[in-house]
Amino acid sequence: MRFFLTPLFGLSLLCAQQSFEEEPTATMPIRERNWKQLESYASRAGQGVEGWRRTLVTSIGYPSPGMHATPGKPRLEKSGEDDLATYYRCWIEVGPDLETYGLYLVPKNLRKPAPLVISKHGGGGFPEMAIYKGGGNYHDMIRGAAKEGYIVYAPLTVMYPYRDRDKGSPIPVEVRAGLDAKLRAAGTSLMGLEVTKIVKALDSLLKHQKEIDAKRIGMIGLSYGGYYTLYAAAVDPRIKVAVASCSFRSELPPASASGKIEGRPLDLATPEIAALIAPRPLQVQAGISDQGLPIADVRIGAERARGHYAKVNAAAQFEFKEFEGGHEFRGNLAWDFLRRHLSK
Repeated sequence: MRFFLTPLFGLSLLCAQQSFEEEPTATMPIRERNWKQLESYASRAGQGVEGWRRTLVTSIGYPSPGMHATPGKPRLEKSGEDDLATYYRCWIEVGPDLETYGLYLVPKNLRKPAPLVISKHGGGGFPEMAIYKGGGNYHDMIRGAAKEGYIVYAPLTVMYPYRDRDKGSPIPVEVRAGLDAKLRAAGTSLMGLEVTKIVKALDSLLKHQKEIDAKRIGMIGLSYGGYYTLYAAAVDPRIKVAVASCSFRSELPPASASGKIEGRPLDLATPEIAALIAPRPLQVQAGISDQGLPIADVRIGAERARGHYAKVNAAAQFEFKEFEGGHEFRGNLAWDFLRRHLSK
């Protein structure tokens, strides 16, 4: 009971007013129902294809802000030729003071229009390394696609160039960590920016390079290039078929000891990225002796991905190929898969 003084006719009268109250436990069922509704919504929002799609694009900040709505025309500079193809260095302006660079190969005796295959190098690599003296563990991943009669675009992404480390390379070892930190502070990420650049380059190539059949686009990659392949195919449906080599696992890889992301693809587990590609054809390659990706874990991830494909009645479109070997690209597996899915 509260009491207060009210002036009336110059006098102060003592009045009483009753305040409404109820026991705190009275609204317990309401609060519990409210919590359960939010929990149910959060669970639904984070699961299933659309939930995973939101997670992916939000996590990597895709598309990166500030890009040109219409990228520039490819600037091609011939770098060489042989009996197989003509080789060009290719620059495309995709944003203010921002270009994307890659090798562009046009096979000799090309049947126009021809399929385009985006060939993505891995960690420490660059496009030219993948065609130098057989390409090491790339096993002619770029030139092999040209041998199949495909036009090839091999984009460069920023990596510490291992081959140059004793030759005074100006690129610092921690280049990816530094760039990723700055880009995430700006609302995007290194993965988001590089994938945006690949998509913008595809915009430009399809518009200006009339030798390309826009309906037959594939993408292949090894290691980090396999992750880029998965991410790019997940966000761009124009990529009709994808091959990811030595880049698949069941769950997200562990963060570094410092807990920082450090420019690594840690945004969505690869089986769920595969679900974003379905029902388009996807081949996953894995070396049984790959020390960085234990084959038992890759098998678990592949089965999960196959299950996602089965949900859209496209189980035959997913292919898991393991081989005797380590961290390497196997063209004999990839070319057969691409032939089946890039033919008219």
